[in-house]
Amino acid sequence: MDENYEGYMEADLSDFIDEWVAIVDGKVVAHNKDPKKAYKDAIKSKRGKIPLLAKVPAEEILVI
Repeated sequence: MDENYEGYMEADLSDFIDEWVAIVDGKVVAHNKDPKKAYKDAIKSKRGKIPLLAKVPAEEILVI
């Protein structure tokens, strides 16, 4: 499994509900309501590494 995906699945993302998170090396390195801003911030902080960008869903959302 990809380290960034695994980091997303295992992290406590409760502080980032309804935001986009960028994960590099299994850790959240940026977050924002605007996905472009989260991605740009991650690229700046982790040059040369491509982040996983994912939306943290609201708690009441059920994905099947």
